[in-house]
Amino acid sequence: MDEATSARRSSENLLDERLIERCEAIPERPEPGQYVVIDTMHFSNTVIELLAKGAAHIHITDERGNEFSYRERYPDAVLGGGSTDEYEPADGYDFFNSPSYVQRLDVDGSPVSMTSSNGGRAVACLRARAGDDVDVFVGSTMNAAALGEYLRGQDGQVHLVSSGSKGEVAVEDHIGATLVSRYLDGVPVSETELDLFRRQLETAKGHDYTETHDLRRRDVREYAMNVNSRDVLPKLVGDSLVDVSVAPDEAAAEEQAAD
Repeated sequence: MDEATSARRSSENLLDERLIERCEAIPERPEPGQYVVIDTMHFSNTVIELLAKGAAHIHITDERGNEFSYRERYPDAVLGGGSTDEYEPADGYDFFNSPSYVQRLDVDGSPVSMTSSNGGRAVACLRARAGDDVDVFVGSTMNAAALGEYLRGQDGQVHLVSSGSKGEVAVEDHIGATLVSRYLDGVPVSETELDLFRRQLETAKGHDYTETHDLRRRDVREYAMNVNSRDVLPKLVGDSLVDVSVAPDEAAAEEQAAD
C-alpha cells in the first residue's frame, strides 16, 4: 500500500466501496481481492468459537444434509445442522449455529462440518464462483479488530459481504461490516459508538429476541455484543475454514485444512 493510500485510509472509512449488502448480491464473477463473509447471528460467531475451542478445521457444505457424507470420510467429524423448537440439535447433528451451545462440545483436534442458510451459503457461493485470486474470510463483531488489522497487511481490495437474512439486509451484519472496515482503515471506534452498536445488536432481531430462550440471550449478549473478544481469523482453504492466526503461512493452513 503506497503512502498516499495509507494516509487517505487513515482519515476516512471506505465501507461504501467495500460493502456487498446481501449474500444474494455476490457477483457471478467476483473480482480479485479479500472477501469477508459476515453473518453475526449466528454462523460467524459459531465458526469463531469452534476454532477457538481447537477444531482442526470447519468444512463448509454446499447444502444442509451433506455433513453426513463428510462424516463417512471422517468418522470423528463433529456435525452442525438445524435446531429443534427446544433449541437442541436436529436429529443426527451434534450442534447448531449457536456460539453458546458449542461451548458444550469437545472439538479439540476434530474436524467439523456445517453450513447455514446465509453465512454458510455465502462462503460456499464464493468458493464456487471465485478464482485463485480471491481469499475468503469469516468475520463478525467478535473478531472485527483482529481481522481488520490483519487485512490491512494483505494485498488487494477488501469486500465485506453482509450476509443478510432471507434476502433482506441484516442490521447485525452491517454493524460487523462497519467495525471491520473501521479497523481496516485505522479509524478509531469510540466507546460511545461501541455502546450504540451493542444496543443495536441486542434488538437487531426484534425487541423480544433475547427473551425467546436463555441460549439465544447468551448468543447475543455474551457473544455478538462482546465486541473484539476474539483474535481468531477464519480463512477458507480448499473446502474448509482454518484459523490463520495460528497457521499464518499458506502451507501450514493447507496442512491444517487437510488434517
